[in-house]
Amino acid sequence: MPDKTLTVLVLAAIAFSAAHDIDHLLSDDFSQPSAWAIVAGFLSVKYALIVAALYFYFRGKIGPKFWAVIGALGAAALWFAHLSPGAEQRPSNIYAMYGSPLAGLIASGLVYAMMLSLVALALYGGWRGVWSAVRTPRQAG
Repeated sequence: MPDKTLTVLVLAAIAFSAAHDIDHLLSDDFSQPSAWAIVAGFLSVKYALIVAALYFYFRGKIGPKFWAVIGALGAAALWFAHLSPGAEQRPSNIYAMYGSPLAGLIASGLVYAMMLSLVALALYGGWRGVWSAVRTPRQAG
């Protein structure tokens, strides 16, 4: 039986990621015709891997350590893309791209919400992975 808290964190990270992807599409970040082919390929692979990971998670083939790594890698990628000093699309830039303050607040807030969900996933998944390894004695063999 999958861990309910871990499942909620996984689904939250996926939901924020999907909302962020939709924001990129709606804000016309990919105005070059060749960019659409790259983005379509990337998003197709990304969501195919998400579906596969969820399938294996709910079948008990992957667990909290896998999601801890995914959370950490996702948080690192998000930091480099949107929060690092050299990022082109920092939350303040995202906010300014929208004519409506509410839309800008939602779009820039998604970046922070996704970061929080990924960090929470990494920390909780790591804690559960380590704690379950400590609590489960190795069988003599």
